[in-house]
Amino acid sequence: MQFDKETQTRILRVASDRQQGRSLEELDERISHVMDLHPEFDEVWTMGEMAAYPQEINGEIVSPFVHTVLHTIVDSQLRTEQPEFVVQTFKRLRDQGMEEHDTLHAIIAVYADIHFASFRQGKPFDQLDYESRLDYLSFEESDGGSE
Repeated sequence: MQFDKETQTRILRVASDRQQGRSLEELDERISHVMDLHPEFDEVWTMGEMAAYPQEINGEIVSPFVHTVLHTIVDSQLRTEQPEFVVQTFKRLRDQGMEEHDTLHAIIAVYADIHFASFRQGKPFDQLDYESRLDYLSFEESDGGSE
């Protein structure tokens, strides 16, 4: 998926199809799944093209369009197991006790940082940097008690 007008149109169509209960093809099903993970975006999808712009949602500024694309990209990496190190990171963080959605967001944050930095600099996406940064991700559950 790209951050382009075609993808924006597709995401808005999927949001409409979901609302209307229409059947979806495979990629659209994956986009719909991401939308299911983020019901706080439901109202934004009714705004049409304005959904591509950052919005204040639950006290944070977020672009539902960009967030959905990033989620879908990482979802695809996990389903296809390419690159393999994304799957390894996902499993490792889950084994450490991180919740699934939080694990996705941790990986997405790394991917997004590299993607947008590369884009701004006119450079290709750096897979080695992605792998290296994911290797550093870890999760330790807090015990919730006082010390």
